[in-house]
Amino acid sequence: MAMFNYRYEALQHYDSFRILVLHPTPNALDPLTCTILHERLSDDSLKYEAVSYTWGNSGLTHEILCNQPRQRLLIGANCHSALRRLRLTNEDRILWIDAICINQEDLVERARQVCVMRNIYSGASEVMVMLSDTPPECRLLLAGLARARQLDDAEFGPVDLTEERYEELKAPPDRGTVRQLEALFEDPWFKRTWVLQEVYKRTNLTMMYGTAAIEFDELEKLYYGYGGTRVTRVKWPLPLQFIQSGHAGHEYWTLQFTLWNRLHSSRECVATDPRDKVFALKSLLGARQSELDYLVDYAQSVEDCFKRIAGFLLPVVGLRILLAVRHPHSLNMASWIPDWSQNLPLQFFAFNFESEEAMHLWNRTIPAGVDDQERVLRSYSCTGLGIRPRLHVAGYRHAQIVECSEHFVFDNIDDAESQMRQLYNALDHVRQYLDESSKTIFATTTHIFNQKVHGGKR
Repeated sequence: MAMFNYRYEALQHYDSFRILVLHPTPNALDPLTCTILHERLSDDSLKYEAVSYTWGNSGLTHEILCNQPRQRLLIGANCHSALRRLRLTNEDRILWIDAICINQEDLVERARQVCVMRNIYSGASEVMVMLSDTPPECRLLLAGLARARQLDDAEFGPVDLTEERYEELKAPPDRGTVRQLEALFEDPWFKRTWVLQEVYKRTNLTMMYGTAAIEFDELEKLYYGYGGTRVTRVKWPLPLQFIQSGHAGHEYWTLQFTLWNRLHSSRECVATDPRDKVFALKSLLGARQSELDYLVDYAQSVEDCFKRIAGFLLPVVGLRILLAVRHPHSLNMASWIPDWSQNLPLQFFAFNFESEEAMHLWNRTIPAGVDDQERVLRSYSCTGLGIRPRLHVAGYRHAQIVECSEHFVFDNIDDAESQMRQLYNALDHVRQYLDESSKTIFATTTHIFNQKVHGGKR
């Protein structure tokens, strides 16, 4: 009997989304079978886990079997691997995983699902982070994480350790453990733009590294050497910063400033689709993020996307937007518009300048009664912070002005005509080249000007 390809049915409501019921099997080699259901985010009784993983190669090379009668759906290798690791032996597992639960061929649906992504992840009972399924040697790392777990139990749980054992556990990790921790941070997952919103301020999160489950608190304790001092040569990865409710998750005074800073902090992250370098940040913009729904549009080109982002930022960010421009690039758009698909370094203080102290200084130096946008624009002249980002520019001289006319102010139509005639008669070096047809053009231009100026306004 022939098997048909799975066909997506349209989502019916704005808060509709799909979930994947992954069916169990005691045999790990059995094909993946599942049921795809439509649900609503407004259903508080719905329980599911959200999956965060690295897409990897976009080729659809693996097959899963969906629904009844069985239908075939092709997915990527990393998605297939993640589902195999998550499948249980004796009960269904209810999941949300973007590659399957969003119809990737429907550009309108993709945009709508991005707009509710924050709700999808915040509604999950657990976020499962799928790191490498075949990690390098990590026995020392896992032992170091187990020490962190024992310390947590001793400090916050019922476990009672001798003072000698407690001090032994708090000893800094050895170099071999640190090297394996640094190898963990090289996992591609830590460089994806999308994972930032998938783990943003999530306390209900588990990382799968091979067959081992890693808890965030254990990882953080090991990273700081069990006692508050960083032990690695590499910095705490950005996704882990966004799990914490610290500076990385700070919501700025305006929506533009918040997006501006998110674009800077995620500069080194990667995305298969360049537009996702912006779209993936929407869930990180705080309570007003829905105001950016209109910008999320997969039907537009990359250039149009970056143009619209520039138009959104420019009224508040102003000329600082030039600090994000790096050339050359191959995109067909104005040279002053930043290409957010790049990962070249940008000056930190040009972005992250809006602190509470800064706002206090601006409020003291700017008169009362000034609206928010004008206050933001005036803030660029405030030098009391000692932070003065420099803008380095280069240009070419196309021509040189050698003479300027006087400044013209018109009282009425007659005055405008009189002054323009005086100017015309004074330009001997131009008038000698004008023939009768040129004079006709001048007269026509004067007539048009007279029609456009009314009541003496200028």
